[in-house]
Amino acid sequence: MKSWLSIFFLLCFFIQGQAFGIDNLHFNGFIADEAELLTKDAENDLNMTLWDLQKKSGADIAVVTLKSLNGKTVESTALDIGRSYKIGSKEKNNGVVFLTALDDREMRIEIGLGLENKIKMSDLNSIRDNDILPYYRENDYQNGILRGTYKLADLVAEAEGVQIVRQGNCPQRNNSDRAPWWCYVIAAILAPFSGRRRRNSFGSFGGFSGGGGFGGCGCSGRW
Repeated sequence: MKSWLSIFFLLCFFIQGQAFGIDNLHFNGFIADEAELLTKDAENDLNMTLWDLQKKSGADIAVVTLKSLNGKTVESTALDIGRSYKIGSKEKNNGVVFLTALDDREMRIEIGLGLENKIKMSDLNSIRDNDILPYYRENDYQNGILRGTYKLADLVAEAEGVQIVRQGNCPQRNNSDRAPWWCYVIAAILAPFSGRRRRNSFGSFGGFSGGGGFGGCGCSGRW
């Protein structure tokens, strides 16, 4: 009897681990917003931008939010996501995982093996410290994710020698980072048409590129 009880509890533990693991992330394009920090429009803008990056370079950026790490480290979780979902080109291993764990107040940027010699750690640290964490400390997670992802997309595009088209507006934190005044006029004129363009394009995103080569290189942060 005791042996059957032991097996039963082991099975319950295994099922619970699976339920809260990273094996069942619900990706909407390049985004798995399990903590529900993003609006649908924000997801669409990021997906369009990241899709353009994938088409031109094979690089994937997976944007993942979790309510909790469930006792795991943010580093091992990001690494598991990158490997399990085969993020990045199979030939280049140029994937990126941008992970945010809400209740643990931790984040991680993990880069693939193919980007380790192309992207400086100082640039990753700068994006973490100047573009993501200032928003997170104000509990403004959507703008932190938006700005961080746009900056990461620009960084990966530069490393891969391509130019990408950004969909949506990157949140601004200071005047020196603002676009010229005429950009806002054009954005206001195009705004009524942007929603329809996103809806028509959405749904055509493929999966990740089939890489998954990650060696544990990246940067973590707390807020």
